[in-house]
Parts: sequence; structure tokens; C-alpha cells
Amino acid sequence: MPTLKLKPKHRPFCFSVKGHVKMLRLDIINSVVTAIFMMTISVLALIPETTTFMILGGDLINSFITAVFLLVVAILTMQEKDRRHLFYVGGTLCLTAAILCLVDATLVTKTMRNNMKRALGMEKEPDYSLASAEPPKPAQ
Repeated sequence: MPTLKLKPKHRPFCFSVKGHVKMLRLDIINSVVTAIFMMTISVLALIPETTTFMILGGDLINSFITAVFLLVVAILTMQEKDRRHLFYVGGTLCLTAAILCLVDATLVTKTMRNNMKRALGMEKEPDYSLASAEPPKPAQ
């Protein structure tokens, strides 16, 4: 007489598919939170060693990345003007924000560069026009 195998009614949690999915989700969330925490701590630890040039470069790169993202969003939303008119308004506002972001990057960079020149004691070089016959002689 063949023996019947009884199926267990409840599998242990760690051997079920639902249990594996939940543990994987928990692991991913835990890894992301830990990575963000470690990046924040490492950035805060580097603050005393940052220079103006690093801040200037970071601000400039951040402004350009933001402007490119806003330009892409503006182009994608303005293509939907036939279906929904509010998308066109949103795209226009996004395009305006991208332009203002580029203007901000230019002004901040120019201001910081002038402040650095003033702090280092460097003077601006005069602009010589091409119409003058010979440039003025430097003072000795």
C-alpha cells in the first residue's frame, strides 16, 4: 500500500516566497538608508577641507545638471499641448526655471570669481581695444 505524503499546511516564513520577497525588500530599504547616511556623514566630514573652488565647481555642475533635467521635462511636456493645455503651461514654467537656473549659475560663478580675485589681491587686467596703435606701457 503506497504511503501518502502529507503536505504541510503552513510553511515556515523564511522558506515561503512571500517571506523571501519581504526580506529582500527590507534588505534593499536598509541598504539604501545606510548608503544615504554614510554619504551624508562623509560629506559633513569633508566640510573643513573644502575650498572655494570645490564649492564653485559643485554649484556650477549642480546648476547645469538641473538645467538639463528641466529642459528635458519642458520639451516632453510641451509636446502634449494638443491634448492638454495645462501641460503647455507647465512646460513653459519648466523652461523658465531652466533659463533662470543657467542665469543663476552664471551670476554665482562670476561673483565668486570676482570675490576670489579681490581676496587674492589680483586686479582685473584692462581691456585693450584693437583701435589703439600700441598698448600702454606697464608701470615700473
